[in-house]
Amino acid sequence: MARLDTLAAVIEELEARRSFLLEAGAGAGKTTTLVRALQHLLSHRRTELEASGRRIACITYTNVAKKKILERISADPLVAVGTIHEFLWSVIQAYPRELWQQVLDYNKELSKPEDIDEVATPPVIEYSDRGRKLSEGRISHDDVIALSLRLIAAHPKLIRIITSKYPVIFVDEYQDTSPKTIELLLDHLAGAGQVPCVIGLFGDSMQKIYRSGVGAVQHAKLTPITKHENYRCSRPVIDVLNKIRPQLIQRASGEQQEGEVHLFLNTHASPGPPRLAAAEATLASKGWLRENTKYLLLTHRGIAGTLEYASLLEQYRQLGSHGPDDLMARNEPYIQYLTRIEALCRAYQTRDFVELNSLLNQGRRPIAKHADKRTINEAIRRLDTVRTTGTIGDVLDLMADGHLLAVPGRVRDLERRRTATGLDERQQRKADFSSNLRGIPYREVISVTRFIDELTPFSTQHGVKGDEFGNVVVVVDDSAWTMYSIGKMLAGTDKPDRTERSRNLFYVCCSRAKRGLAVVFLNDLPEGGESTARDWFAAGTVHP
Repeated sequence: MARLDTLAAVIEELEARRSFLLEAGAGAGKTTTLVRALQHLLSHRRTELEASGRRIACITYTNVAKKKILERISADPLVAVGTIHEFLWSVIQAYPRELWQQVLDYNKELSKPEDIDEVATPPVIEYSDRGRKLSEGRISHDDVIALSLRLIAAHPKLIRIITSKYPVIFVDEYQDTSPKTIELLLDHLAGAGQVPCVIGLFGDSMQKIYRSGVGAVQHAKLTPITKHENYRCSRPVIDVLNKIRPQLIQRASGEQQEGEVHLFLNTHASPGPPRLAAAEATLASKGWLRENTKYLLLTHRGIAGTLEYASLLEQYRQLGSHGPDDLMARNEPYIQYLTRIEALCRAYQTRDFVELNSLLNQGRRPIAKHADKRTINEAIRRLDTVRTTGTIGDVLDLMADGHLLAVPGRVRDLERRRTATGLDERQQRKADFSSNLRGIPYREVISVTRFIDELTPFSTQHGVKGDEFGNVVVVVDDSAWTMYSIGKMLAGTDKPDRTERSRNLFYVCCSRAKRGLAVVFLNDLPEGGESTARDWFAAGTVHP
């Protein structure tokens, strides 16, 4: 539950129609406070909202968060819950002529502008997850935000339209929102309108681990509210969090169970996997089993070997420095399509026919007769056989018959490019990637999908933001990634920007633990790092 004083502070700002920022540490119940604020508005302003045809907007960072909030407000129609892209697109799509003019100007500022000045008839503009193609009117995620800001700046009347429709706009996990979105909300919408528009930001600046996020926000229009409760973690874990982040001291609230924390330096064991094995043996003797423990690793490489998708990960690594991230975030066309195939098979296996029909009806004709069902049934059975015995190429070839999921245009383009000639270096690398990908056993796709969907005890540290687990083992291998260095962060010898990223990531990982937390360093800490680590874990057990 959210403490009354914090919720009361939010309600006070809402009643005064002042914008605010609620800053709260991990486990503080930020979303609970947001939901209760929504419930207050629905209870006290329903008649006013219904009479004026207005709604409350609630912007989320992910579809998972969107679903969670909708469930907790019983999908009340007076609240428009969606991602920032959905919200902005719902606003700007109603102005195609003005939007096309902004597309023309925006195109000139791109690093690789398209030849669209001579387009005779402006195309119908659509927001698509298939990537940008301005000449066809197709805009991407990032374009929606950029174009919305441009459109609002160029047409102040649009500000009045938005604020009259949405007198209150909440943003969940504000720290992950792009700077352009924050600029749009605070510089243009906050306080605007006949009835001042209220912007409410809910989040935690220290949980910013994505480079695209704005992080900490300070603005003259915002009243700061700080929430100090922690309803998730045991007291020993909270002690560690307060050492990591002394600027926001948390206190245990609610009914936390007793817990324990462990720091494994393991300098007596060889660096690397032996140190993890030694820590696992010690923890197992204390009842930490894989059934009740989550392992968080900084890099995918160690997990990939354990879960048998090493070849797939290596191909994405060859694709470029962001390849592994694109694989895990499912931002690349092949893995997006293969993920849908796996979702289809899982729905069939679990007899989730609602989800099955939803997937099948995307991009193909609806199931209209019994013969369609028989064809689909046979196709899925063939697919299931090929999934377990064939390669990725075998599955793609089978799916090309169109009986199940149509192959997306971006994947078809990549497939055609495999045999093209005269490609430049970048395009040839993509062609080689496509060819090599086809030869990988499809079972690696099954393995990586199970990992991404959290059906294993392992996660990367990026993949658990917003989650919580009984016991958490944070495995630190600073040799695996250049983006972070927990050791140098502890030693105080790193660059400020990487120090901040490393501290934030470490904080997020440690704060996932409800009962027990263990941190295992696979390599020796740099000079000065060990003393800081020992200080942070002083309330627990240090295993030298």
